[in-house]
Amino acid sequence: MNPPDRIVRILYVEGAGLLASDTYGRVHLLDEELRLVASSPFVREGRPLYGLAAAGGWVIGKDRMGAVFRWSLDTLDLVDRLDPATVCDRSALLPREEPSPCSSRGIGIWRDRVFVTSGYHRQMLILDLHTFEVLEIRPNICGDSPMEWACTEHPTRHAVSDKRGNLRFGSFEDGEFPDLVKLDEGNIHRVRHDARHDRFWATQDFGEGDNADIANGVVLVSHTGEKEGELLFARDDVEFLAFSPDHTRAYAGGFDGELLILDNTRREPRIERIVSDFPHQLGDLTVGPGGEVYVLCQDGTIVELDAAGDFVRDTGHRRQAVWDVQPSREDPRTLYCATDSGVTIARVSDSAAGPMLRVEAEHITGWGFTRRVAPVDSGCVGITRDRVVFRADRDGTVRWHLRLPDLLHTVAVSPDGTRALVASNGGAVELDTADGRRLAHLGVDGLPVWATAYLPDGGRVLITRNGVIAVLEPGDARVRWRFDQGEYPKRAWVQDGRLYVVGDGGLKEIEVGVGVAARWSKLLSNTVENAVVADGLVCASSYGMQLAAYDHASAAFAGLLEDLPDYPKALALVRDAEDAPHLLVGCRTGLLSLYRLDTRPGPRRGRPVFTKLRDHWLPRRRVAHTLHHHDPKESTSCAPSTSDRAPTATPLPSPM
Repeated sequence: MNPPDRIVRILYVEGAGLLASDTYGRVHLLDEELRLVASSPFVREGRPLYGLAAAGGWVIGKDRMGAVFRWSLDTLDLVDRLDPATVCDRSALLPREEPSPCSSRGIGIWRDRVFVTSGYHRQMLILDLHTFEVLEIRPNICGDSPMEWACTEHPTRHAVSDKRGNLRFGSFEDGEFPDLVKLDEGNIHRVRHDARHDRFWATQDFGEGDNADIANGVVLVSHTGEKEGELLFARDDVEFLAFSPDHTRAYAGGFDGELLILDNTRREPRIERIVSDFPHQLGDLTVGPGGEVYVLCQDGTIVELDAAGDFVRDTGHRRQAVWDVQPSREDPRTLYCATDSGVTIARVSDSAAGPMLRVEAEHITGWGFTRRVAPVDSGCVGITRDRVVFRADRDGTVRWHLRLPDLLHTVAVSPDGTRALVASNGGAVELDTADGRRLAHLGVDGLPVWATAYLPDGGRVLITRNGVIAVLEPGDARVRWRFDQGEYPKRAWVQDGRLYVVGDGGLKEIEVGVGVAARWSKLLSNTVENAVVADGLVCASSYGMQLAAYDHASAAFAGLLEDLPDYPKALALVRDAEDAPHLLVGCRTGLLSLYRLDTRPGPRRGRPVFTKLRDHWLPRRRVAHTLHHHDPKESTSCAPSTSDRAPTATPLPSPM
């Protein structure tokens, strides 16, 4: 038996086994065969548990709202919980300040003291490990940015990172961290001490300086805080970093879905091996005392490898997520849902209690999870994590499919339905929707393209990872307009003649040829994942498990839902028999939630924007996967290529 809920953090504890925390605030212990041994009790306030540490016979955890927990390592019995709203120094709070959601991982343990930021990010708690007494509440070492990681592996020199790319050096002995170096424009998820060469390694999410939102990886820093070098191998967040027990190897990876094994026997590390084709993106990694490597995928699957990266076993976790929902061209009440399994066809129907969803079919592709779908006549075009683009009819028949060489992000279909524009790390590829034939390969300065869209006249919109928007003419590569909006995108679409872009910095409404006309981001605590604009209302979801509503005309804030049951990814507007608007929200667990929207103008005076009607969960499926290995012949700079090469299509068998 496996833990039923999605695992979000893993930690190997010598003498105990593999600890894992989940999205509902529980911790689990797995044995050497990855079988479940014990689980902690359910907690009523259970939220994703991102901070996880163990010391002195105790397990310490922190959830996404700042609650701090303590369990017995022997039994996993829950012993203590500190409430994020009340355990604070109230004299230092802002007026009406409340705990803010944050998936920070940082827990420092030093000489039987626990150092952790609370739900109020400008404050830090110092706890007694063995009694959980709050010894002190002091200002956060990292200012108003939550502590993201604490490294106490060096005997005297400690390192603390935050969510704004800062790395501080000092000591938990006196609480002073005076030395600071800037390494990233975003999160530094991991800092580890390299005992073999007496230095520190730190991860990057975005990169820094000229490489910001272009290339990132890991940075090597001396114990005095001087930057020794960097290994730039990623185009997306690097989530973890760990060493083998003898520090001859390092392991790093993240949302690109590849595990890098680095040879650290010499001062200049080199890539020894790259492991790819995991079931999902990579979220965490821990190493056992015998060199066993445990990789956590974002879907909750744990994969065990040997020290060289060869497959040993996995947990076979059953997973499901809804990444995108798009209405069909023929009928807006028929929906194409991009899922971990493939494409699900659902239809909005009416009942005595209001609208509901009926699942008509589930088409399993076998090509990794489907990231996005775009409707075409009688079906949709989809892109998958395994770099496959396909066109399928509503009944699941695949008309064509091809594999592109780079990681795919989004897909858009032209207004006349004849062309599809795919965004990838290697640029954008335009395809003929009739047969999948490649029409053009398009690029912007050789940068990764993370979002695409079509204008009403067929003009093509390309948005790079670092926020450059390029509008190209419909028939050639001439640039009609170029605009640097400076923040990475997640999705883009055109509606009522305006371009909408969600991502870092919120939702932006852009007038092509002019610039940003409006922005919505108030109270959203993290990257805006998706949005819909309809009936005078803007609804946006964030990675902070939030839904927010705003008035479109005035951009005024209208309402907020927090602590959603899971991470919202897909949003779609659906209507009931009386044409009243409802918001459909697709989440990571395969959850589809339907909310009635109150779009009436004027002061709300307690009227909620969102009223939950019902939830529906899609069935969870196991996934088959085969790891692939690439062994570089020569050591390189590890910086990703920015060549504007044309992708090639490789035929694949059709499992759908």
